[in-house]
Amino acid sequence: MVINKKSLTDQVYTLIKEQILNREVELGEQLNTRRIAEEHGISLMPVRDALRRLANEDLVENKPRVGFFVKNFSEAEVNDILEVRKMHELYCLNNYFGQIDKEKIVELKDKFLKSHHKHFSVFDSQLHKEIVFASHNNYLIDSYLKMINHFTMLFSYLNDQRSETSRQEHIDLIDCILEKDKEKAYNILFRHLDRVEIAEDAEIKKRA
Repeated sequence: MVINKKSLTDQVYTLIKEQILNREVELGEQLNTRRIAEEHGISLMPVRDALRRLANEDLVENKPRVGFFVKNFSEAEVNDILEVRKMHELYCLNNYFGQIDKEKIVELKDKFLKSHHKHFSVFDSQLHKEIVFASHNNYLIDSYLKMINHFTMLFSYLNDQRSETSRQEHIDLIDCILEKDKEKAYNILFRHLDRVEIAEDAEIKKRA
């Protein structure tokens, strides 16, 4: 990415956030502010400002007198985040099932069927967002996007081995939405989110 001299903080913020979510930097890895600044020919200030913004989003940890590090989530933190995610999605599926955008869901099914492994997490995130977007409740949607979405994208990289099973779960969920079978769709989503939680717990323990 080429850094434009306008809105340096915004551009550095976007660059580093993408690197974190795409796992180009590892959980717990130190982010060297001086090296980042030198790589892009900019001063330290916008780099530090960008990292402070990411710290406010809990993607980065600012350790006094040590530096900035990519957030390394504990098992308890993962469980809490996934519990809130489950609350959002199951509530929206149950209460706004008929308002889910069917055209977008059809498009997503085609993408799941044709997608390469590296793009799976993008379509995964889009499907879960469409369920929440069906509420048309800006406060609920903002809460989901700010507190949940980038964490679930990040966690999806912790256990790549589930991708094929998860792909089929998403296709089955889409089919139930298109067939207007809310009860079955709810059960599929509930079991899917439970399996995600179990998989993330196992992966966090393995990394500990």
